[in-house]
This record gives sequence, structure tokens and C-alpha cells, in this order.
Amino acid sequence: MKLLNLAVLLFLITNIVSGQPDFPPCAAFDSSGKDTIRVLNSYSNSLYAGIDNEVEINRKNVPYKNLIIECAMGMVMEDDSNYLVIPAKPGTTVISIYQYDQGDTLLYFKKVMHVNRIPSPYITLDRIKLTDYNYLPRQLLTKIKYFEVHLSEDFVDDGDWFKIKGIIFGYPVGQLYVTKSCEGAFLSGEIINIINKLPPGTEATFIFTIAGSGDIFKRLPLIKIKIY
Repeated sequence: MKLLNLAVLLFLITNIVSGQPDFPPCAAFDSSGKDTIRVLNSYSNSLYAGIDNEVEINRKNVPYKNLIIECAMGMVMEDDSNYLVIPAKPGTTVISIYQYDQGDTLLYFKKVMHVNRIPSPYITLDRIKLTDYNYLPRQLLTKIKYFEVHLSEDFVDDGDWFKIKGIIFGYPVGQLYVTKSCEGAFLSGEIINIINKLPPGTEATFIFTIAGSGDIFKRLPLIKIKIY
């Protein structure tokens, strides 16, 4: 009786398996995933919360059509041949790749990925953070003349995210504190002349106004720097 039950069971399993679609072998246990999922806007292949992360799927590793890409706690949209992945919050998420075939969906690949918080913008002069200067050489200011705004060294082309719209330069004159402003990322000739006349060790201030997508303006915190 036991042998008969076993034979029936094997017969049923054989028929169930033979009736399934011919799916590709599952690669869900890929330990790294670096060669399968590539985040094009991040050098470290990391995702960032709340923004469009352009993700490329390596078609050599996933040579199948009708793919479905999912992001746990987030959204995925197709963008030409790539995908835009938008995680909802920092932490971790799971990117899953499914193949859809004849009404059936099979998990082909999944990867746990780190999701970073969008960093605060910072100002650079000659590719160095302005806040990293203990003393700012006036020769550098008068030579470079312009500033840049960046988000993170991990971002590809992060200088395209924001533009400097205005600069307010402040400096002491006796007991008074005077400010001069100019538009754009370049110091005006008037401000450069003032800087050239300041005594060594003068503590001056910079306030930058930046604009991002949709011309949304943001004023960055005041930066104090000593000029020599």
C-alpha cells in the first residue's frame, strides 16, 4: 500500500512539473548583483530616497523580454531602455526582477540595496568645500572668481542638480557690518575689490542662494571664513 501511494505521488508530481512553463533558472541568490543592477547616477551603485534613480539592467545577465521591476517601499517607472527607481525612504529596499510569460510571473533576481538620504548641498571653490578652508587665500578668490554647488561625491554630474543664483558677501567696517550682493555664481568686480583691501585675518561671511528643479529657491546657511 505504501509503494502504491508513493507511485501515485510521483506520478502527480511529474504531471505538475511537466505542465509548468519553461522559465529560466532563478538567479535570486546572486550575492552581489553588481553586474545585474547598475545605478547610473551613483558611483557606489547606491540608491537615494525620494529622487529618480536611473537603473540599468544588464541584459547579458537578464536576456529576457517582458520584465517587471519592483522596488519594495518605492516606485519603478520605465524610462526608454532603463528604469527610474524611487525609494520612499532611507534605509534598505529590495529590487526584484520578474519575467512575465504567458500569464505567469517568475522571480528571476532580487537584491537588497542601501538607500541613502539626499545630502545637503554644499558650496565649493576650486573643488574644495568652502567650509574646509581654515583661511581663504584672497588670491584664490580673485583668480577663481566663481563658486559651485554640489550634493555628494557619490553623485554622477551632481553639479547639474543645483545652480547658484546669488551671493551675499559680508565684512566688517569698523563697528559696522556691511553686505554686498551679486547675482549668479561669479563674484562681482566690486566684491573682489573689497576683498583685496581687507586686512589679513578678516572674518567675512558668504550666504548663497541656490535653485533646483522648477526654479525652487533655497538660501543656504551662512558661512564664516577668514581671509588672508
